[in-house]
Amino acid sequence: MFDWYRPLGQFECPVCRRPLHEWQGKDADCALLVWEQGVTQPVEQAVDDDLKGVPEVVEAARLPERFTIYSYDCDRHCVVASCRTVDGVWN
Repeated sequence: MFDWYRPLGQFECPVCRRPLHEWQGKDADCALLVWEQGVTQPVEQAVDDDLKGVPEVVEAARLPERFTIYSYDCDRHCVVASCRTVDGVWN
């Protein structure tokens, strides 16, 4: 499993310049949580309603101080981004 990430801004593959829209990572809860840059807790869980975790547990999830996210939108390159949190907020 993995989590989804929504960074602020527009990004593209540094090699071929293809736009990058979907980002995944395995350094947090790996429960298909959706994280938005600038928000402390996950904004949703990308699963069917009957599969979602206990709301209090999902809302209590936090990102680690440092984590890596990946985009596979480029057919030829996996793009990796190193991220960090400050006071629990992905910046």
